[in-house]
Amino acid sequence: MSYHTTLTTTLATSRRFTFSGLSRVATAASISFCIATGASAQSIATDIGASERINIAGQLSTLSQRIIASACNLNSGITVRESQAVLEISAQQFGVIADALLNGNRRMGVLGTEVRPRTLQVMEELNTSWGPLLEQATATAVAGNDNAQIKALADQSDPLLHTANVLVSEITGQYADPVALLHADALLIDLSGRQRTLAAQMSKDVCLIASGINVEQAQADLARNSKLFSDTLTALRNGLESVGVRPPPTPRIEEGLQFAVEEWDTVQPLLEQVQSGAGVDEAARQRLFFAFLGIEARMNNVTILYDKNSKLGL
Repeated sequence: MSYHTTLTTTLATSRRFTFSGLSRVATAASISFCIATGASAQSIATDIGASERINIAGQLSTLSQRIIASACNLNSGITVRESQAVLEISAQQFGVIADALLNGNRRMGVLGTEVRPRTLQVMEELNTSWGPLLEQATATAVAGNDNAQIKALADQSDPLLHTANVLVSEITGQYADPVALLHADALLIDLSGRQRTLAAQMSKDVCLIASGINVEQAQADLARNSKLFSDTLTALRNGLESVGVRPPPTPRIEEGLQFAVEEWDTVQPLLEQVQSGAGVDEAARQRLFFAFLGIEARMNNVTILYDKNSKLGL
């Protein structure tokens, strides 16, 4: 599949509307919350948190994958303290975000309750799927080597992610109102947010491959997700007019994307090693787990900057 075709497919879906120790855990704790500041915290009659809703809905997709990656590493005895903390943080964040989308959360810039029946239906479907997965994930034993349990989580991964992505598409189509949020801005928020999810997916894929779980499927997913992440990052960094992606609108966004490019480049040798089928040792697995958390955090910061920039004309 060509670069344009892959990215165009992602855009079509959208339009259906390296650090150490516990500092990594602190980063993981921060990457899923967008605090309302500036224009998003003001009383703007035309803005009920449209961009914030798209942003945090995308974070549910990320969390659906990150929690499986964390459980997988915990099961293998990899970065035990951090994996356990990230798993617990992810579970908590999912609940907070889901509640904000349903009932509003002024601190997160989401004003008012959700009333659209189709959006409410997808939220209910997502929460119904999330409950059993969360129960299984949080029951993961440290270094339990219970690959059957992790396989059961992995098998739920794609359906859960699909439902989460449907919710993002519904919310994007619902709230990308030209009065409060231009479609071009909604697209940038959505695409940069999807990069967080791809990072979490790749982290999950690496652990599944190294653990000998669903190896062929995980290798295929890793190759596809790696290419899509790289293609989308290039489009965000340089712009891609043919599919409606604008170049970075501010120096801070440009700088953030450049940092993401540099961090992405550093993981390529290890990622190629995993994709080739060569074994990776525990140290390499740790580096990749932390590297993907770092990339996820970097792209979250960029998404928040896109969110803030979308409000400058209000």
